[in-house]
Amino acid sequence: MNKPLLYAPGMTERHLGKHYLRQWREYRGLSLRALADRMESEPGVPLTSHANLGRIETFKQPYSQEILEAAAIALNCSVHDILEVDPTKEGEVVDLMRLLKRKDLATVRAIIEGLPDKTA
Repeated sequence: MNKPLLYAPGMTERHLGKHYLRQWREYRGLSLRALADRMESEPGVPLTSHANLGRIETFKQPYSQEILEAAAIALNCSVHDILEVDPTKEGEVVDLMRLLKRKDLATVRAIIEGLPDKTA
């Protein structure tokens, strides 16, 4: 399937990349306005509007790295998550993996290996 294109007079053709911004926003229970209010270019300075976020979510406007990074902070996830992970399908697993990444891998592995088998 081809990616949607953004093309306007005077602009070069740009592909609008796949993302899960809307799914992450809804997963966190935020409106477009609430998410936009959390996204700042610097303290107290809004980065974008809820209308722009709506166009990004519907693939009518491209996102920038700055938008992705601010959204990731506001949504308590990573840029990678916004681009690659649908939280509606992997929500609890995503949250669990994020917690595990903050821990010592050897300790996590020992704990998991010490859990009883479901078949036992």
